[in-house]
Amino acid sequence: MALNKKCPKCGSEKAQLSNVRSKRGCLFTILFGIYYVFWVMIKWCIGFTILICYDWWMAIIKAATKKGYVWQSMRWFSNSRKIYYCPDCGHNFRA
Repeated sequence: MALNKKCPKCGSEKAQLSNVRSKRGCLFTILFGIYYVFWVMIKWCIGFTILICYDWWMAIIKAATKKGYVWQSMRWFSNSRKIYYCPDCGHNFRA
């Protein structure tokens, strides 16, 4: 995946990657707190399953062939989204 994506609005290739953490407010926690806790537990179970069943084996195989490996379970554990910003037109977009 390239670091510089093409802006869908102006077509510029100068779009920059910025990591944005998703934030939840107090009202969200009061209204949906128990559901959010269950979602986080399910999300971590899926992430650990991917880590144990897929990532470790692929890391061992890639290490044996002397190639690098990008851990797939990290996107389950990290709380950030990839959002690009175009400095030419000021457009924000996901890629």
